[in-house]
Amino acid sequence: MEEGGERHEVAFGNRSIEFRLKRTSRRTLAITVKPDASVVVTAPKGAAVEVVAAKVRKRALWIRRQQEYFSRFLPKLPPRRYVSGETHRYLGRQYRLKVVEGPGENARLRGKFIWVETARKGESGQVRRLVEAWYVLHARERFTRSLGECLARFHGRVCTPQLRLRRMPKRWGSWTQRGVIYLNPELVLAPASCIDYVVTHELCHLVHAPHGQAFYGLLRRVMPDWEERKDRLERAAAETGSEATACGAGEAGLLGN
Repeated sequence: MEEGGERHEVAFGNRSIEFRLKRTSRRTLAITVKPDASVVVTAPKGAAVEVVAAKVRKRALWIRRQQEYFSRFLPKLPPRRYVSGETHRYLGRQYRLKVVEGPGENARLRGKFIWVETARKGESGQVRRLVEAWYVLHARERFTRSLGECLARFHGRVCTPQLRLRRMPKRWGSWTQRGVIYLNPELVLAPASCIDYVVTHELCHLVHAPHGQAFYGLLRRVMPDWEERKDRLERAAAETGSEATACGAGEAGLLGN
């Protein structure tokens, strides 16, 4: 389990569930199962430990199922080497990396390959920079298209926000009250339906800031299958070793129940 926060555990049958309790200014409680199978509970500052523990017990079966799923992918994938033959994902599909020597200094999609041409073929750092630049370029294009399509679901209720890319180790997306949406460029590894879920999730925040009943009611109206998309995103994240979540992906929000 990672460091920081209060450590607690609750009994579940003949086993126990350990969790790390983080207290924030949020008004609701959320339970997150991370890809390393650890459990993090984010709760309001004044929430009693007994109340938090009761919520964890109530969600114990869900927690165990999540842990069992993530355990299939442990230990984590080895670090990328950026050499020919290595598997990389794009929009939920697997592609083989093909590194060839040449003056181009670029990367492009070519059939089932991410084709990288560089005069510095033996330098993995250069190959990595070219691949990451390619991902960022295509992430910006795909996210912009997703934003336009998802905005249509709101029928003019949300003004077009400014879209920016930002690498976030723990988040797929975030938003600001000034109408800016940040998306993690690594989200482009996930299926298109998952990208649309994260974009829609962040757009809902521009209408209802907190994760409350109004927020989830709106999310369900504009995207009835959001939970299936969230689950698919969690699976994709586990398969790539990512610990990122949307503002609610991989967590069970408990709104007074």
